[in-house]
Amino acid sequence: MLDTRSDDRRWAWAWDWKDALPTEKRVFYGRILARKPTFISLEFLPHFFALTGNVGEPDDYLRLYEAGRLSALAKRVYEVVAAGGPLTTRQIRAAVEPDRRGSSARLLRALAELQNLFLLARIGEVGDNPGNYAYVWDLLARWLPDVAGRAAGISHRAAAAAVLEQYVRITGAPRPEEAAGLFGWPPSVLATAVGDLLGESVLDLARGPNGEDRLVLRTTLERLRRGRS
Repeated sequence: MLDTRSDDRRWAWAWDWKDALPTEKRVFYGRILARKPTFISLEFLPHFFALTGNVGEPDDYLRLYEAGRLSALAKRVYEVVAAGGPLTTRQIRAAVEPDRRGSSARLLRALAELQNLFLLARIGEVGDNPGNYAYVWDLLARWLPDVAGRAAGISHRAAAAAVLEQYVRITGAPRPEEAAGLFGWPPSVLATAVGDLLGESVLDLARGPNGEDRLVLRTTLERLRRGRS
């Protein structure tokens, strides 16, 4: 177990993990929750994949593009990586924006889109100084080919419930709207997931300090009640 009171050491661990763990295929790391850097365990990666509506076919990206969920630049990036990956960010930039020098906000947004839809994965990094350091990218389907197959047996509804349950386990007692905002779910998806977990006696609704609803594991509430008795 890792334990420290040093914020600097915690940040150092996280910085090392973001490079080492994806390279070793121990986690997925990308801009997922609220488009912020996120670690996702391989156990739950198929659930997140199922929530995108992808089915693991080579034309998933075209369906997303035609539905307006993928920008033209992201589509082009996907095609470049599909044809020649794995590729570094610099190599991708040279292919899709050959006249641009330096960092590109448009390209970074396109990469974030593709990560958010679990089409592309950041699989490692190359270089040893700011002048030559770059991330390496590949198709998620090529990097972790079993994810789509595992996701095929998980419905969108079951995936949402599983992800929400794990979120409550990690956070303790979140407000329902916090979960919806973090995952970007419409109210109907959140309401169904909450209803399923309440019906299965996995979650309970508890009152927060200001009278607001909080999602809490039933086992947690039972443990607290036994402690008070």
